[in-house]
Amino acid sequence: MVDTTEHDRLARERAGAALKILRKRAGMTQEDAAGAAERISLPSWKNYERGLRFMDNPTLARALRAIGSTPDEHALEMQRLVGPVAFPDRPDSFRAGMEERGRVMALPVGGIAHGGALRPNIYDDGGEAEVIDFAQFFAPGTRVLRLGGMSMVPYAEPGGFVTYNPRQPARRGQGCVIEMKDGSYAVKRFERTDEETLYVTELYPEERELQFPLRDVHGVYAIGLRGD
Repeated sequence: MVDTTEHDRLARERAGAALKILRKRAGMTQEDAAGAAERISLPSWKNYERGLRFMDNPTLARALRAIGSTPDEHALEMQRLVGPVAFPDRPDSFRAGMEERGRVMALPVGGIAHGGALRPNIYDDGGEAEVIDFAQFFAPGTRVLRLGGMSMVPYAEPGGFVTYNPRQPARRGQGCVIEMKDGSYAVKRFERTDEETLYVTELYPEERELQFPLRDVHGVYAIGLRGD
């Protein structure tokens, strides 16, 4: 059962993660956002995003105005971060909606960089920008998780994402996605297994080993990409 203190902490982290998502969507740095906000310093903004400080309604409204967003958009992002977790008292990651998996991951490419021992470094804008669909670089079955909790900071932060594929088993000493039989997920660092137990490490607020009974684990997969 989650006590009041733990509930407040989770609420701060989710509110901060949603604020970070909206800020990045606006293409703004933390410095940009704090500079545009009324009566919010840069250290305070950073603490809001990390869930270390509580945002009352007036403060949240000022922060959202600074990044061109609204309380409704913030509430929607918070809802998307909420989901089933492996441990009710220590949520670590939240499953992304199915729309995340169907979205085309495409970025414009401005040109080609040439360089090496035989020629100088030259950036050629190449005229019209090319768009690369990054979906072609992922194997069939690749999935995405959006991160919620703080347990893997600084390896992965709330509001960021990781990709994984159930066909790729976890590798020792590297990040992994743990899929539980009850449909919940966790993101940790894979260490080892024995006949009955999965051993992993979380990094925040301090590095420590956790144990999952293998009878409750559906699969443990290697993390492919991670990002903000």
